[in-house]
Parts: sequence; C-alpha cells; structure tokens
Amino acid sequence: MTQSGSRDLYMLVHGLGGSAERPYMNDAASAISRRGYDTLRLSMRGAGKSGADFYHAGLASDLAAVLASPSLADYARVFLIGFSLGGHIGVHLARDRDRDPRLRALVAICSPLDLAANARIIDSSGDKWLYRRHVLDGLTQIHRKVHGHSPRFRWIRQWDSQVVVPRFGFDSAEHYWASQSAGPRLRGLDLPVLWVATEHDPMVPAETVAPYLARAGSSVDVRWLRRGGHVGFPPDADLGLPGERGLVPQILSWCAKLG
Repeated sequence: MTQSGSRDLYMLVHGLGGSAERPYMNDAASAISRRGYDTLRLSMRGAGKSGADFYHAGLASDLAAVLASPSLADYARVFLIGFSLGGHIGVHLARDRDRDPRLRALVAICSPLDLAANARIIDSSGDKWLYRRHVLDGLTQIHRKVHGHSPRFRWIRQWDSQVVVPRFGFDSAEHYWASQSAGPRLRGLDLPVLWVATEHDPMVPAETVAPYLARAGSSVDVRWLRRGGHVGFPPDADLGLPGERGLVPQILSWCAKLG
C-alpha cells in the first residue's frame, strides 16, 4: 500500500492466477501514486502473500471485508480498479446493496463477462497454451499453499471442477460459471463503471463481452481500444478522455469527472 495523504483510495485487484505483485499491478500503482493518490494492491485469498485458501470469480465479500478494515476508515472515496477477473469480481461488489458507501466507481480492464465462454476459449485453443500455463501455474501455487502439494492442473475446467466447486459448494463447473458470470449483472447497476476492452484481446475476445456491454445500462461507460492485448496497452493509450494519454492518466481523468 502506498500513502500520500490523499482522501481518495485506488484499490487494485489482479486477474486469475495473479497476485498483488504482478507487473501490471505494480505499474498501475506506481503511476497512480506519482499523481498524488493512495493505492492498495490487493491479493485475493490464497494469492501472493495472502492467507492460505481459495477464491472464485464472484467472491466480492473479500473485497467488502478489506474496505471495512479500520486502517481504511479515513478515506472518503474508494475507486476499485479490477484487471481481468478482478473487474469481474468488482461487478459483484457493485451489485451488493450493502456495499461500502464510499465506493465511488468501478474500473474494469479486459474483464470477462461469460465465465463458461472464457473457460472454453482458454482450454480449447492451442495458441492459448502459454497463457493457460501461466495462469494455472499461479493457481497451482495457491493449491500448494493450502495442501502442501498440488496436482499439475492442465485446464481451467479442471481447476474449477476439482477446487472451486467442492470448496464453495457449487454443483458443477457449469453451475459455478452460470451462477457467477457477471454479464447478466451489468444491467441495473447504480454505480458508475468504466469498462475498458480491446478489440483484439486474445484471452477475453470481443465477441464474449460485446453483447453484454451493448445491453448494459447508462451507468456503464464502455471504451474500446483498437490497440492493446490482454491488460497490456501502448503508452499512449487513448480512451477519448481529456488530458494526458496512457491508461492510468485516462482512468484518473474519468474518475475526476465524477466529482
């Protein structure tokens, strides 16, 4: 956590298999801090240096518990920035009627909206094997932390079926995906949301999110980028907002206009 005396806090949440120490998390936190704001990089349960347990794609209660910490009581406003699955979890928090009133907005970056579709794409596409291995290596470390050992998970479905389903009482991977997918939850959100997506995202293809984003309510501001991959952007990324170019400056510009 970085502190500068700001009354605004930017809380960053990583993607599947990641942690607070991922380069994109560190880079974003550094860029925000240089502009005078406090940041908190959060590892979901079991990830990075957090406690030994597992998380899933809808576990917003953990984010709520962090916000309730007395150490964050002096902040007047909180902006949640979720990368990939972190943004998906953020939608669940935004839908919570009892959410912390200081939560001012959600920024979702390259976030999935259809868990089943994304699992199929990552598992079935041969050209995704490197990313799949990278994600599963991170999840394997979480499993090893809990059990002292871990099988070699080869597929996202395998992780969800063998770990998430029994841990959280879902009937099957299909039940987990259908019950927790954030896409249907976008409609009716009363929290401002900035949704950043890339047209050529290899991990969260545009066709898996576009139908949900097209039906989202007026609170969801969708910004498509032609350049960029999955949570990776050129230094001059332009969301069509005033001010300095670059992903973080553009996000801060959007947050500032909320007042």
